[in-house]
Amino acid sequence: MDFVIPGVALVVGIGIGYGIALALAKRESDNTPAATGSTNTDWWNIRQALTGTQLQILQHMEEYKQVSITGLQEKFSFIPDRELYYRLEQIVLMQFLVRERKEGEVYYVLNPDYSGTVEDDKTVMLASE
Repeated sequence: MDFVIPGVALVVGIGIGYGIALALAKRESDNTPAATGSTNTDWWNIRQALTGTQLQILQHMEEYKQVSITGLQEKFSFIPDRELYYRLEQIVLMQFLVRERKEGEVYYVLNPDYSGTVEDDKTVMLASE
């Protein structure tokens, strides 16, 4: 019984996230380069749909470019593992991140298209390397 409410909340959250991803994908397909004359994704409008915690995760990823799931679990230890995974998958569905498997570990990597846009935008503060 202790798992019923969190389980229902997780399923509802996944459903809502999936709906957001579908809506964004539909909007993106409606704004094809032929229709808009542009090949750039409107990252900043999509970014506004992120929750506060998702934005924290994305900002961490902007700083480090790629992080293992273990590294993310350590950094965001205040977030339960299932919730962290759910939030990461939402960010993947929004195409900010790409999930890869290296050396038996799952890594989340900043999408190169988004990364290039962020690095070229002087209003976004990134850590110097």
